[in-house]
Amino acid sequence: MNAFDSALAGLRIGPVPYLNAKPLIWGLRASLLETDVPANLCRKFFSGQLDVALLPVFEVLRAGEARVVDDVAIACRGEVYSVIVASKSDFADARTIYLDPASRTSAALLRVLIAEYYPAGPSIAEGQAIPGGAARLLIGDAAIEFRRTHGGSWRYHDLGALWQKHTGLPFVFAVWAVSDRATLSTCNALRHIKTGGLAARREIASKERDPVFALNYLTKFIHYGMGNDEKMSIRRFEKLAAEHRLLSKKKLATLDFC
Repeated sequence: MNAFDSALAGLRIGPVPYLNAKPLIWGLRASLLETDVPANLCRKFFSGQLDVALLPVFEVLRAGEARVVDDVAIACRGEVYSVIVASKSDFADARTIYLDPASRTSAALLRVLIAEYYPAGPSIAEGQAIPGGAARLLIGDAAIEFRRTHGGSWRYHDLGALWQKHTGLPFVFAVWAVSDRATLSTCNALRHIKTGGLAARREIASKERDPVFALNYLTKFIHYGMGNDEKMSIRRFEKLAAEHRLLSKKKLATLDFC
């Protein structure tokens, strides 16, 4: 057992099974982890079945309060590559964008962008079969695979780039949320694991199907910090989401950074 295992021993930890999260769990024993998709991690964490979970920032804001590990995030500073609207037209000219049900944060970001900056632009459809040539929101591995398969025959509108274009800020997709069972040592361990994971990105990428792409993705597109700009971005996103009735307007979420 290494030092990180000791600091996290006895805690139930839930990461997501995606490439962009691998630097945040690098070196941890698989037996410590309860990997799951974001919707299940949210349900388990807020019902007390997990002590530490990598959660979509939108769900953390919607919960109203949470302890969040400082200086760790899955974020981007501009283009993120794996959160896109794929269409046959310019973004503003897409008539309808069909949602990927896998991500509430990305869907909320898309709704905010359209409502705030493209009010005469696309409408949004959810829970429907996607017509063959229709614009669609794609995230994560599905977005990466779509781009790999279709190449330049589609246009790709990157939501991270659109957010930065209109706000000048990075965008935070996910954060480590921790329960009352977690201590400062827990938060410190998660920060140290991130540091080690960033140093190991070449090794992480070497184990992927396309190591060259994976390394480029992990180093060029995904940003793992949580500084002042990221915190400002979370508040800006929360404010706009509340103004457009995606979150409660009653009060800002209480985020306790540990």
